[in-house]
Amino acid sequence: MNEASTASTAKSLTSLAFERIRSDILNARLRPAEKLRIQALSEHYGIGATAVREALSRLVTDGLVESEDQRGFCVAPVSKEDLVDLTDTRIEIEGLALRKAIARGDLDWEAQILSSYHRLSRTPPPTTVENHLAWTRAHRRFHESLVAQCGSPWLLRLCSMLYDKSERYRNLAEGRTKPGTRDTVNEHKALMKAVAMDRDADKATKLLGEHFRKTAAISLEHGLPNAQDDAE
Repeated sequence: MNEASTASTAKSLTSLAFERIRSDILNARLRPAEKLRIQALSEHYGIGATAVREALSRLVTDGLVESEDQRGFCVAPVSKEDLVDLTDTRIEIEGLALRKAIARGDLDWEAQILSSYHRLSRTPPPTTVENHLAWTRAHRRFHESLVAQCGSPWLLRLCSMLYDKSERYRNLAEGRTKPGTRDTVNEHKALMKAVAMDRDADKATKLLGEHFRKTAAISLEHGLPNAQDDAE
């Protein structure tokens, strides 16, 4: 294998490690404040220790992992203050993107929103392991479709990053909540109508803010777990 091929393989392994660890953090399989031991992760994922270390360093930059001096890595902790700040920031950023999308969006954009809403409304809620992946994908696709025509790659990148952080909190709370306590179908339907059919930016951003705050409130109501809680 030549030098270029070796470098390409190493990069691919780092990307693979990054995606797998990131997915496990966002889906709450790796818990807040949990120690991330490189050798253990290497054996678990079947990926070399060097690639795992580089992936963890990238995740530090993304704010999902923390690096401790002389003590290695751990999953970033969660807190009430962080969730409140995250939710407020997401409302501001995604609200701006939504206003721009409503002003710029064309018929194809409207059709994309209607299609993604239809798929989401017909996807069973994530009450079982089997339903979780399909609903999560449909849910993300719907929210991405709302702001897709905002015309700003930076806004879209920020929306995606904030979605990930919020999704982590939602997944942490999911096992502690009872199904049927919230009518998300009608929440998403109201958003779809205000954005794609009425083109009402004020109503749409108001509904979006309420939607995000309800999600955050559920997490706060049922408490935020950490690695120590799980160990107990």
